[in-house]
Amino acid sequence: MKTKIAIKSPLRFPGSKSKVMNRIRPYFLSQHQEFREPFLGGGSIFFGKPLSTINWINDKDYKIYNFFSVVKDSPEQLCTIVQRTIPTIELWKEFRKYPATDNDKIFQAFQFLFFNRTNYSGIYTANPIGGLTQESKYKINCRWNPDMICSRIRLCSEKLQNARITNLDYSTLITKPGDDVLLILDPPYYVKGNSLYPVGMTPNEHQLLAELLISTPHKFLLTIDDNEITREIYSSDNFVYNQESWYYTIHSKKKNNIGKELFISNFKI
Repeated sequence: MKTKIAIKSPLRFPGSKSKVMNRIRPYFLSQHQEFREPFLGGGSIFFGKPLSTINWINDKDYKIYNFFSVVKDSPEQLCTIVQRTIPTIELWKEFRKYPATDNDKIFQAFQFLFFNRTNYSGIYTANPIGGLTQESKYKINCRWNPDMICSRIRLCSEKLQNARITNLDYSTLITKPGDDVLLILDPPYYVKGNSLYPVGMTPNEHQLLAELLISTPHKFLLTIDDNEITREIYSSDNFVYNQESWYYTIHSKKKNNIGKELFISNFKI
């Protein structure tokens, strides 16, 4: 497995694993030649992991796929727009009213980044930080640091040169044959996933995911919100379960805001 320093994604993402990579890193040490990530999301896991010989990352959300494709292929064009942009409520409303078209991939990627950095908790469909009236002490531009964002874009672009990026259903990466494959799966939460992400998962899709993981020949780690339903769905005598907990970034002002997740794998660490 190739080594490379961990870098940070330019995206803010609900449920991001960026702050708990120390819980995930032991799984990276399992022998593998190919790494696959069916639910890329904000990219914290891929960018925090050493490169493998083969790297395949994927997300069913086209906006995420397009964003990282542009980061890979056109980082300087994207950074040029970032550097000349000053977030305002007027600009936020304009982008909401006039979203970029699919044939303008770079500006579409920029708008996705803009809403990610200016919206509450990075949620694409949320209101801007500080609200539409901007009466809060936190304003719409408080997470907009062009130099930092562009530095991350350039570093991520370099790492993405060694990765295949696709816009497929998660099942493709699980069922595709391969040698010495490690899957790391961080799907939308079962309970709140559909309210946090533009592309969530239905209960039937979670059930299918569980069935695919039971039968896959590949090594895997799955992270999922811990509750009675997910414990029932993702149940197998061949799985290894670890409960992890940490302070969630969403509603971080609330006291005792500790979320619990299941780390489920088919190998021990």
